[in-house]
Amino acid sequence: MIDKRIFEFPITYSWVIGKIAIGWGVHETVADECKAANIKKALITTTGLRGTGIVDEINQILTRGGIETVIFDKVTSNPKDYEVMEAYKVFKEADCDGVVSVGGGSSHDCGKGVRAVAANEGRYICDMSVFLDPPWFETITKFRPITVPQISVNTTAGTGAESSPGAPIINSEVKAKQLVMVPGIGPTTALIDPLLVRLMPQKYVAWTGFDAMAHGFESYLSKGRSHYNFAMELRVLKLVAENLREFTYNRMNHVACENMCWAASMGTVSMGFGGGAGIVHGLGHGLSVLCDCHHGLANASVTIPLERYNEPVCPDKFAEMAAAMGVDTKGMSKMQAADKWFDEVERLLSDLNIRTGHLNERFGLQRKDLEHIVKWQYENDFGRQGNPRDFVFEDCVKLLEDML
Repeated sequence: MIDKRIFEFPITYSWVIGKIAIGWGVHETVADECKAANIKKALITTTGLRGTGIVDEINQILTRGGIETVIFDKVTSNPKDYEVMEAYKVFKEADCDGVVSVGGGSSHDCGKGVRAVAANEGRYICDMSVFLDPPWFETITKFRPITVPQISVNTTAGTGAESSPGAPIINSEVKAKQLVMVPGIGPTTALIDPLLVRLMPQKYVAWTGFDAMAHGFESYLSKGRSHYNFAMELRVLKLVAENLREFTYNRMNHVACENMCWAASMGTVSMGFGGGAGIVHGLGHGLSVLCDCHHGLANASVTIPLERYNEPVCPDKFAEMAAAMGVDTKGMSKMQAADKWFDEVERLLSDLNIRTGHLNERFGLQRKDLEHIVKWQYENDFGRQGNPRDFVFEDCVKLLEDML
């Protein structure tokens, strides 16, 4: 019998992803998808997307298709526990039987949270979060599987929450982002329409697009990655490197828009097939919670220093990522080629007008906040488990301190 204790990750888990439809005009099928999922009355969860007309259009498509609707438009960036519970109350009182989430990651994750609460008789959403200890696969067996369907209509190209099998929700009491992974939490169907995605403001294109890239490189570097996702993650990096600048500054470029939709979706699918996040997402989560800044911007702001910390233990992987982003690394040592990846990312961030570090000046992060951020990342965030370099509490505090 094999002693599995000699392996750090003896078993690879891959999450089954629901139906994903990517294409121009696919949002017009939302009523058909609701009927296929047997949704007769849908709660629409959204931030409101004010000024775009998207929510009104989706609502009209649904009602014309015979689907009753109730709209909850109080979701904010980085969805909060109390928003999920308020949305659930609306869902229950209106006797809804499904969710249609319209927007980016916040809208979709709130919708997932509503369904998790509904499946578990109104239980507080963060009671269903999972941690490193006990292991997540033991914890989730305590929760009732979700049977309420969800159709996600995506309007951003970054988070991949429209199809991911988890929902990061902010616990407002402890001020930390916690991952909810109730069985069946992934949306039933994801509709990714470049027609809607290209309506994003410029800064959100840059921020969400870099989040897609972070999914690609963190999953590729992860100690838990599998053969399922190697090629897909490198493809994500190539698509972002070749298309994010153009899409940021020219949202009417249909090729760049569609390619970023693919990059964002593939980044999440590849994470579901193994890998996962690392120290960038782990510490980035804490930054976005305490400073209420965009999740993608938080990741972008800390990527260079944190991945420099990882570089010595896996220069071959950084070299491979540099090649995927178009760098000719022939004749270079692995470390020289690895350094080129950082050059490429720094240039990309500069072109997107995103600064690295300066966390106090830009976000108001205080020295007193650092240990709080690291405590939750160190003790509870899955980014610590997958990060290629082992670290201790003091390492993380020092890394953040150097970025103040």
